[in-house]
Amino acid sequence: MSALVDIHPTIRLDHTVERKNESQQHWAIKAAISDKLHADPSCVGAIETEKKTSDLIGDIRCHLSDSPPDMPQRSVVEIETAASNKDRLRATIDHLRFGYAVYWVFTVDAHEARRETEDLLDEFMTSTPSLGVASLADGELALGTPIVWDEFSPPDPWLGQHELYIPTYNRWGSCFDHGDFAVDGDRVAIYRQPGSGVLYASRYLENGQQTLPRHSPWKKDQFQESIREGEVERVSPVRGPP
Repeated sequence: MSALVDIHPTIRLDHTVERKNESQQHWAIKAAISDKLHADPSCVGAIETEKKTSDLIGDIRCHLSDSPPDMPQRSVVEIETAASNKDRLRATIDHLRFGYAVYWVFTVDAHEARRETEDLLDEFMTSTPSLGVASLADGELALGTPIVWDEFSPPDPWLGQHELYIPTYNRWGSCFDHGDFAVDGDRVAIYRQPGSGVLYASRYLENGQQTLPRHSPWKKDQFQESIREGEVERVSPVRGPP
């Protein structure tokens, strides 16, 4: 399968990575990055391809128990070729919302898309992004710097439309943990039982402890509207199983 792609002898492919409905080039870069991550002894945990975060399928998803100092333990690698037309801002927001940092890796012939994406993301970041690049023929395979939650401020009110939605694969049987929100100057964790519009709130105290969850004064629709109006702001990713 790899014979159709010009690959430098220093680059190896993970041939356990199944080729989906994608170009040979896209598959080969995904397989090369997968091999690189699996070969790194400091990356301990799950490194999988074509796995969901939010309702997106990431090219590579890492959920590590131990990782290199410069690599988040939960991250997604998205690979872009010159033919890609993904909404990269929307995808970045969705991955971050579910607690996954994002690496964007572009083929060398997609240099214009890489530059445009860096300019686009820079508008919402506290640090200048430096995205990854891949050229299998030249032996170049760089992930770049990850886009992380603490350095990203999403455009308002983009997150407000589906803020309390949790996809089926990511739901707990007993409750949904929607993460933390800033409400009237307090940091509040919001929970909800499946099939219920009733929200439960747990407030953070100054000593770092949390109160027990109690019925909140807001219904789901009211809380959602407060997010859309900018009265409530998300301050942490959604929590829950990957």
